Amino acid sequence: MDSRYIEELISEDIQSLGCAIWGIELSGRIISPTLRIFIDKDSGISIEDCEKVSKHISKVLDAKSDLNRNFSLEVSSPGMERKFFKNSQYTKYLNYPIKVRYISDDEAFITKKGILEEVREGGLVLKSHNEYFFIGFDSIEKANLEIAKE
Repeated sequence: MDSRYIEELISEDIQSLGCAIWGIELSGRIISPTLRIFIDKDSGISIEDCEKVSKHISKVLDAKSDLNRNFSLEVSSPGMERKFFKNSQYTKYLNYPIKVRYISDDEAFITKKGILEEVREGGLVLKSHNEYFFIGFDSIEKANLEIAKE
């Protein structure tokens, strides 16, 4: 299964139900993977939204003969510490704290926490401890909002 193909297949249906796709994850074994669809809308996602989208999307996916039928479907909100799936999602969260795991030039994994200061064409500018760091989109392994723990 390809997440981009799945997104193309279900995007209009999810929009017709008043929601938008925040992201899609495929995980687990090849034989019986888990398909997670994260949905969002301005007023927030309810359990009823998840149920409605899940039931509808199950029917859409079942109708496609080219998909593996042995998958588990999960539909949920991206949550407070939402993971970013697309470069375009960052701009809505300027001046918010984020956590980014990326690969450095010397191919080491680095995790930085800081305030998202700027989104540029090629990446992000993160402010951490009064220092600014540019992190290219191509080097980001994972990024999500960071809720301050007090």
